[in-house]
Amino acid sequence: MIKKRLIKEMGDNKRYIFGNAAAQWVSLAANIVMIFGIANLLDKMITRSAGTADYTFAIAAAVCSLLIRFVCSRLQERCSYLSGKSVKKKLRELIFRKLMRLGTSYRESVPTSEIVQLSVEGVDQLETYYRQFLPQFFYAFLAPLTLFGVLCFVSVQSAAVLLICVPLIPGAIMAVQKIAKLFLL
Repeated sequence: MIKKRLIKEMGDNKRYIFGNAAAQWVSLAANIVMIFGIANLLDKMITRSAGTADYTFAIAAAVCSLLIRFVCSRLQERCSYLSGKSVKKKLRELIFRKLMRLGTSYRESVPTSEIVQLSVEGVDQLETYYRQFLPQFFYAFLAPLTLFGVLCFVSVQSAAVLLICVPLIPGAIMAVQKIAKLFLL
C-alpha cells in the first residue's frame, strides 16, 4: 500500500500527484452537476412542468460538465506524465549516485545485469506507483466523502449506507480473487 520511504522520495511530485487527484475530484463534481441537472429535468418532465428554461439549463449543465471533464482528463494526463517523468529521472539519479559511491566494488555484491534490470523495470514499476496508484488512492478517499456530502441533501439514510459500504468493496474484490485462485489451481 503506502510506503513511507517512497512518500519521502516524492519531493516535487507531490504537486503532480495531488493535482491529478484534484482533477479527478473536479471531474466528479462536474459529473454530479450534470446528473442533478438531467435528473431535475426528468422530474419536471414527469410532473409535466418542464419549460424551455429547464431544457436549456439541463443542456447547458451537461455541455459545461462534459467540457470540464474533458479539461480535467487532460490535466490528469499531464500531471500523470510529469509525475512519471520526474520520478524516473530522480530514481535513476539515485541509483547512479549509489553506484558511483560504491565504485567498481558494487560487482562483488550485485551483478551488473541486476542493476540494469532494477534501473529499468524497477523504476518503471515505481513510476506506475506514483503516476497511477497514489493519485487514485487519494481520490478514493475524496470521492466517497464528496458523494456522501452531496447525497445527504437527497437522503441521509442512503448516503450513510453508501458510505458504510465503501470499505466493503476492496474486501469483496479480495474475496473474489481468492475464490478465483482456488478454482484456477
